[in-house]
Amino acid sequence: MDFRRATDYLQSFVDYEKVVSIEYSESQFDLERVKKFLEDFGVEYDRLKYIHIAGSKGKGSVANLVANYLSAIGDDTGLYTSPHVVDIRERIKINGKMVSSEIFVSAVSELKDFVEKVGGCDLTYFEILTVIALKIFVDRDVEYVVLEVGLGGRLDATNIVTPEISILTRVEMEHVGVLGNNMEEILNEKLGIVKDGVPLVSGSQSKEVRKLIEKKLVDKRDLYFVEGDFDRVLDENGRLAFMALRVLLGNTDQVVFDRVHGELFLIGHFDVRKIDDHDVVFDVAHTVSSTKSLLAELKRLYPDKKFVFLLSYMKGKQVADILRLIKPVAEKIVYTNSHDDRGEVLSKMAEIVEGEVEEDCLIAYKSLLNHLKKDQVLVVTGSNYLVGKILKQL
Repeated sequence: MDFRRATDYLQSFVDYEKVVSIEYSESQFDLERVKKFLEDFGVEYDRLKYIHIAGSKGKGSVANLVANYLSAIGDDTGLYTSPHVVDIRERIKINGKMVSSEIFVSAVSELKDFVEKVGGCDLTYFEILTVIALKIFVDRDVEYVVLEVGLGGRLDATNIVTPEISILTRVEMEHVGVLGNNMEEILNEKLGIVKDGVPLVSGSQSKEVRKLIEKKLVDKRDLYFVEGDFDRVLDENGRLAFMALRVLLGNTDQVVFDRVHGELFLIGHFDVRKIDDHDVVFDVAHTVSSTKSLLAELKRLYPDKKFVFLLSYMKGKQVADILRLIKPVAEKIVYTNSHDDRGEVLSKMAEIVEGEVEEDCLIAYKSLLNHLKKDQVLVVTGSNYLVGKILKQL
């Protein structure tokens, strides 16, 4: 089995990341089924130490900061995140580096042999990837594993572990109709990772969300909030990661953390590239809060430039609110499609905020880049599928 065959095999499993609507229920997302598969497969995942992260915004950044810090102080650390932008191995890292193709293919090959031996498997794509990640981490006997929740928290495959600490990043309205229809229902799913005796560190939250957390966890004594006037000069994700590490370890080396924070780079997260002598910014911002952060950073970095936006969003996002934020700073907007099934209808977006429409995202990107003026910056944002498809061509 080579790398292509390994990824093709994984695609044979049901992938809820690519469908419009799902039945989000215990029967559909059965954690006992995942535990049983791991036990039968011989993966002793419960002997590792875990940090578990849920939330709407910033999970990937916080997960990478925590994992990179632990690696920097000498603890072998695995990191499991989702989704990937270009390479599936972005999801599985050890000590800050993607696992090799050989390690990844070997794990998939062992899994395939096991599935064929037992006569099949009813796990989903994400559940299977979680199994592969845990197998790789167990086989390499890492000290810590940082797990980022894929969807929600309560029924997520990563929620089979009992972690050393749980982390909740900013919670917003997302996956409406799947996780719930209001903030309280959505928060309930995120708080599904909370376990007795395990500290929970929450990042900055809206007043509504904080009140709901305090109400639901009124008896939890090991609950920590990162306050707005936190004594470290860091961004929101940095403050949360620093606080979580301090709760986990009892102390955090500020010099080491500052270095790790300064070196953080995530593909597709304010990813600035010079292409054909033009500045192009790739960012997978798809919430109101992350879009605000993107726009603030654009204005800071390019105070004298004009912005051309190539946009694509998935159904279920707060598209109207996001587009109204982008409108005042956009000299031009082009809407495109990056996913045939889950992509938001282009004409619907154009009705909210006026813009051009081009179905093919690669054609749209090349056209905008070819016509970009010297005083303009191209911003490719919204769906990770959009960012991924274009970055794969570079």
